[in-house]
Amino acid sequence: MGDTKTPLIWSLVFTGLNAILDPLFIFTLKFGASGAAAGTALAQYIALIPLLYALNRKCRIDIVGRISELNQTLKEYVKAGSLVFLRTVGKVLAYSVCAREAALLGAIAAATYNITFQLGFATTQICESIAVAVQTLLARELSSIPDTTTTTASRREVNQRAYGIKHLIRHSIVTGGAIAFFLSSVTYLQQDKVLNGLTSSTAIRACAKGIFPAVLLTQVLKGLAYPVNGIIMGGLDWKFTMFAMWASNLVCLLLLRLSGNMTLNKIWYSLAAFMGTQVVTGLIRVQSRTGVWKILK
Repeated sequence: MGDTKTPLIWSLVFTGLNAILDPLFIFTLKFGASGAAAGTALAQYIALIPLLYALNRKCRIDIVGRISELNQTLKEYVKAGSLVFLRTVGKVLAYSVCAREAALLGAIAAATYNITFQLGFATTQICESIAVAVQTLLARELSSIPDTTTTTASRREVNQRAYGIKHLIRHSIVTGGAIAFFLSSVTYLQQDKVLNGLTSSTAIRACAKGIFPAVLLTQVLKGLAYPVNGIIMGGLDWKFTMFAMWASNLVCLLLLRLSGNMTLNKIWYSLAAFMGTQVVTGLIRVQSRTGVWKILK
């Protein structure tokens, strides 16, 4: 619905509750690791109630009264949801195989991979917010395009919509790439301070320094992949986004299998190819001007 303020407010509430409930369950009530799960789950459900209330005020939730429409709605949801689920499996599989290969290299390599992987996520989360924004805006723009272009006025309006869509696509990619490049560059220049803040192990720090270029290359490509994926999903291009993710998965796994002796650098360059393939296939899809993207003609 384009309302980003309400979820932000309740996400902040959830984060605050999580910070209070986790130590309560872990230490005060002696639940240990289970307490972390309990505190997080409870905080999420508490924040869910006002979110549902806010949604109901904007769009009344009336399942019983609209039961006749539910069948078709569920069919559409299952179709899109299944494709997104298969896409997610492809992504998680690539991450899991890379983590497994790193673990097989030993404790130092596994710890180094884990630290650099988490660091990479931290430096690109802002790019994910760009992806969410462009996905929402694109979905809204595409859904409001007139069905007919039989008159001069409607053709002009379609052209204006197409220009706006091109503007969103272009600037989301440029912004995501620029932010990822900037954050990765700062991380590289401050790598000693960053690594010292993440681990006290000199062996892990030395190992991480050796793979930093590959890690940061992956982050830049990930910063581009986020908005590109947001664009594709904003166009409700579910089938393509699933195939593109699995194509990226296969590229990553093939590079791992064909790379000979496994090293952390090879794992990270395979992840870079995983992200880069998503960028390339997404851009090709949009530039093809077929399917939903025919509006760009």
